[in-house]
Amino acid sequence: MPSPKTTREIQRLTGRIATLNRFISRSTNKCLPFYQLLKGNKKFLWDDSCEEAFKQLKSYLSEPPILSKPVVGETLYLYVSVSTAAISGVLVREEENEQRPIYYISKTLIDAETRYPAMEKLALAVVTAARKLRPYFQSHAIVVMTSQSLRTILHSPSQSGRLAKWAIELSEYDIEYRPRTAAKAQVLADFIIELAVENSNTTSSTPKWTLHVDGASSRQGSGVGLRLTSSEGETIEQSYRLGFNASNNEAEYEALIAGLKLAIGLGIRELSAFSDSQLVASQFHGEYDTRDERMEAYLQVVQDLVKQFDKFELTRIPRGENTSADALAALASTSDPLVKRIIPVEGISSPSISIPVKEPIEQVANNNLNLERDLNMIQTTYWFPKKKATICTILGLDYLSAKTKDQGSNQTEPEQPVEVENSDELSVSDTELMEPTVHDNIHLERAIRSHGRNYPGT
Repeated sequence: MPSPKTTREIQRLTGRIATLNRFISRSTNKCLPFYQLLKGNKKFLWDDSCEEAFKQLKSYLSEPPILSKPVVGETLYLYVSVSTAAISGVLVREEENEQRPIYYISKTLIDAETRYPAMEKLALAVVTAARKLRPYFQSHAIVVMTSQSLRTILHSPSQSGRLAKWAIELSEYDIEYRPRTAAKAQVLADFIIELAVENSNTTSSTPKWTLHVDGASSRQGSGVGLRLTSSEGETIEQSYRLGFNASNNEAEYEALIAGLKLAIGLGIRELSAFSDSQLVASQFHGEYDTRDERMEAYLQVVQDLVKQFDKFELTRIPRGENTSADALAALASTSDPLVKRIIPVEGISSPSISIPVKEPIEQVANNNLNLERDLNMIQTTYWFPKKKATICTILGLDYLSAKTKDQGSNQTEPEQPVEVENSDELSVSDTELMEPTVHDNIHLERAIRSHGRNYPGT
């Protein structure tokens, strides 16, 4: 078969490759130079990389692998691999202590997907395999062979919305994750060797520095906070008050930009950034469109700064996991704009008084919460008068002063209960004003559902 000489012949070649895709291991990676020639309105240029890929493809097809047919009910094994521009996988079965391929899959990553972290690319490879090989996944137990903690990532409570969606999609199948072992067939050995070689060039170790950023905007002003941490535990925390009005989204972008500039100034080459802003993270990964010109300008600044790193990852995390940066941003947004200051943070090892604690602090807090709850319930219609009087007796309050004001007046604000020295002075006739009505019982049931069955009369 001669080498293609026109764009039309390239299109014919890629069409034939698509037909034979299930027989070709990592076909997208092998044929990537052909696909790149067809992107846009490029001038046809058959260079050395295209010729080398064409020769390797012909050599591979001269000895095609023999695919196997699965037996009903047997367990199948899935191997996946990722690269900068494609994801691939192979579904195999074991027969006589030897693994035989059933189906090869491959997919070219779009622009946004190429910026996914390596672990998310692996998860995408599993999801792609499940979509393309749905009949196999529905009728067989699948074991995903991977040396990465893929199951932990998919089921982590701090996962991104994208990972959560994939985890739900995969939950309908019987999938198990096991550490990758030695391959038992030459075709699989070639598949894994290609993955290992490419990973050694494209996948580096975990970034040495992590950056947590957050922005805050209020009537008092806007501020950003950032926390930069090294692998050795060294931490740099800074707050910046913005000298201009900014929306919440603009403050989030300013926080990320300030963190990137700080990391660049320190000479950091590998950085993993975390933000609780879904808009910033989604626009950076290409999942959201930047329809506002200001957001588009902010995104361009971030992309220009990211180019100065050897490796950069941006991950969205829940607000609860970004408390340090959130506190720093809130501090900056509420501080005096004319005062620049350094706030030292030290510790107090012991209380300033020597009186011992009679009961745990947590119990005191709970008692205060229960008291406040009971006081609020006295001043509502959730309890009928007899029950309110009983609670007043327990709390040592005057029920007469705890009642609400005249129902006919425009004011509905309840009077505050007044403490009395002797709770026995309560009016007995007033505690028996009326028996509970259907209306009172309905409110009481609502109170029981909201506050538990520890209230008197429940």
